[in-house]
Amino acid sequence: MPTEITPSSSDPALATYDSPIGRLTLAARGGALVGLWVAGQRFFGRPVGIDEASARLAGDLTSREDRGIAITQARWDEANARALRATASWLDDYFAGEAPSPATVPLASAGTDFQQRVWEAMDSIPYGATRTYGQIVAQLHEAGVPASAQAVGGALGRNPLLLIRPCHRVVAADGPSGYAAGGSAKAWLLAHEAATASSVS
Repeated sequence: MPTEITPSSSDPALATYDSPIGRLTLAARGGALVGLWVAGQRFFGRPVGIDEASARLAGDLTSREDRGIAITQARWDEANARALRATASWLDDYFAGEAPSPATVPLASAGTDFQQRVWEAMDSIPYGATRTYGQIVAQLHEAGVPASAQAVGGALGRNPLLLIRPCHRVVAADGPSGYAAGGSAKAWLLAHEAATASSVS
């Protein structure tokens, strides 16, 4: 009989969510979402310290009908359960084309001061819109933050909260560019938002 391992308070509560761009892994710690990644993405699980093998064992929150059962079976503490439930609801709304507010999900992302400033800049990009790396650099310069397009790209690539922190909305001056979850995922997300933005305005 396998031994049950009780997670330490520093271990994140993990869940999965099947989406049109692939299986997403959600991680909550201390009652806040600390990670949201797509399978196979660059920097998966960083800086939270999980890998895709452990993520595959997480409870599945894709089905609204079965969500309560999955949460009960996972035995997460109530604060982390609330954060993961809020994230799953946000994802439901997002993939339905409803432009949900990130304010509905408690967030806590770890990163350098520069990364945090870049992530805050991309948080201001509205649903269905894009900004270029150059525009993000200019926004940072206006706030007194020295930056280059390459440094901004590096910070975007390490965004631990895919989708909710919309790094897919940052593009090169001549069109879509790299994305930690892959070019086809970025293209799908931009097309999805473009097709549904007018209905949420």
